[in-house]
Amino acid sequence: METILSNLEYFFMASLLLWHLTSADTPNMADCEPKQCGNSTISYPFWINGQQSSYCGYSTLEISCSSSGKPALVQSYDSAYYIKQLFYENNSALLGDNIVDIITGNCPPPEFNVSLSFGPFVISNTNKLMKFFWNCATKPELSSDFYPYSCGTNESYVQIQNYTQGDSEDNKANCTISTVPFLGSNGGTVNQYLSLMKEGFLVTWTVASCTDCKASNGQCGFNSSNSMFMCICANGTYATTCPDNPKQGSKTRLEAGLLGSLGGAFFLVMVFLIIFKLRRNYNAQENIEKLLEQYGSLAPRRYKYSELKKITQSFQDKLGKGGFGTVYKGKQPDGRMVAVKFLHNSTSNGEEFLNEVVSIGRTSHVNVVSLLGFCIEGSKRALVYEYMPNRSLDMYIYSENPKTVLGWEKLYDIAIGVARGLEYLHRGCSTHIVHFDIKPQNILLDDDFCPKIADFGLAKLCPPKESVLSSMVDMRGTIGFIAPEVFSRGVGVVSTKSDVYSYGMMLLEMVGGRKNMKQSVRNSSEMYFPHWIYDRVAEGSGIEACDVTNETEEIARKMALVGFWCTQTIPANRPSMGRVVEMLERSLSELELPPKPYLCSPPRQSMELDPNSLQSVDAISVQSMGSTTPLSNSEPSDGLR
Repeated sequence: METILSNLEYFFMASLLLWHLTSADTPNMADCEPKQCGNSTISYPFWINGQQSSYCGYSTLEISCSSSGKPALVQSYDSAYYIKQLFYENNSALLGDNIVDIITGNCPPPEFNVSLSFGPFVISNTNKLMKFFWNCATKPELSSDFYPYSCGTNESYVQIQNYTQGDSEDNKANCTISTVPFLGSNGGTVNQYLSLMKEGFLVTWTVASCTDCKASNGQCGFNSSNSMFMCICANGTYATTCPDNPKQGSKTRLEAGLLGSLGGAFFLVMVFLIIFKLRRNYNAQENIEKLLEQYGSLAPRRYKYSELKKITQSFQDKLGKGGFGTVYKGKQPDGRMVAVKFLHNSTSNGEEFLNEVVSIGRTSHVNVVSLLGFCIEGSKRALVYEYMPNRSLDMYIYSENPKTVLGWEKLYDIAIGVARGLEYLHRGCSTHIVHFDIKPQNILLDDDFCPKIADFGLAKLCPPKESVLSSMVDMRGTIGFIAPEVFSRGVGVVSTKSDVYSYGMMLLEMVGGRKNMKQSVRNSSEMYFPHWIYDRVAEGSGIEACDVTNETEEIARKMALVGFWCTQTIPANRPSMGRVVEMLERSLSELELPPKPYLCSPPRQSMELDPNSLQSVDAISVQSMGSTTPLSNSEPSDGLR
């Protein structure tokens, strides 16, 4: 009975929504009223996500207003740039860089390169330009405005010049060059370069003028469907201005009338479709109830949505947000802390979701996060996990002093723990599970920093005694950790070895203490990170830059060697996770150096590949492998001497 009432409520709400379809799709002036974010007033061509509708400004000028009051530009990488001050009268803004703002110390490395690759922005010639020449191979010929500084290694210098000078100084001494524009309104010298950078830099934008629209008492906006400026009027119509002449007004009313007629016809069609969907959903709900009866005690606890809302105190404490859901901290009536993940944009039906829940719920391993329960109620999907107080691994290995916080011994224990958890998922449980998203962000740490694999949003289930996913056609994972065969079928088949590759990339991140796809170092000539570590290990020059001491050198080199084996280009040349555990438990002298992996991660523009585009990616990927020679087409060398 409760299910039927829920369906009727859904039908009633959907009918009301469709009845007001034309008015809901019509831009509303009130939605675009200027809003305050910190000390800035946000209006066209900018718009605040969550406070204004997306049609109130350009899609590339979306603003996120955080609790700190900084209007961050969402389209910039990781919302790195934010607005310090807006000057609407001359279409310009003073931007700040969060990466620069959080830098501490008297002499940080100058890896700042500022660039704008989004929105209608142009860096103003009013700025000055700070150029860093660091790690130079030889001493460059210095002009009067060059100053040496000790932040880099080898020869390092900094220069201030007018922004219009561009790249007047050639890279004659084979230096690494970083450039940062800054306003320079407060004067200052090159010796104060960090404070100068924190002033921010001036940009201008070129968009359609809002003057005429405002003069006609309209509200400016942007129609993303045709990429055209629109003036939103009080009567719900929109054009280039809010018209006073009858002809233009009549035309707009005629368009509105036609839209209303079409909306009415569409409403009738949708009513029939909704009735059909309700009947199908009712049958699916009956099937779900039958499945729950079949699983019996094997199924994790089923929560009601109202229970989860109470446990999370109406979603008060958000722990994080990812591509598949938002996680909230909760407290059960018995006092036990939990993490509740509410899934969004779920395309699976109830039965598929429930089968996955039961399969993951059957897992029981010290290095796999425990699934305590689930919620499936109408379109709502949620998972209840044990709470991990020390959050995720990335918070530690990407910090300023990761090895000081955790220590190499603890990092080594975490590496072995994750390997054992993956070995269990691949071989130990009744239904084999390929995770497809192994990365530091998905490794959670309990009170004792014991690692637990989490976030099975991309996981795929394998039949018993199988480890190959021959039917998978979609690319899944996180850029920088995706195995080559996942985005390039010409390399090999997708299998549990794809998780091995991701694990290997994570090991190298733990050794190097920096992100494989890190963008704060915006230098196109920078060496591919895993190759940098490989060259140092192969040359026997140590990994001093990664905070390694004599006592911990063996741990670091061992983790690096295992990481190289796991990231071999051909899947068959990678060890199984069981073999990985053995390698980590052996001494360094028993491990061999594998061939250098030559295939890198897919480019950022291939993040949203569809299956039809995989052939072109295969061709690029195979070409980029160069002269890589696989060790074998069967089980690889075990990496042991």
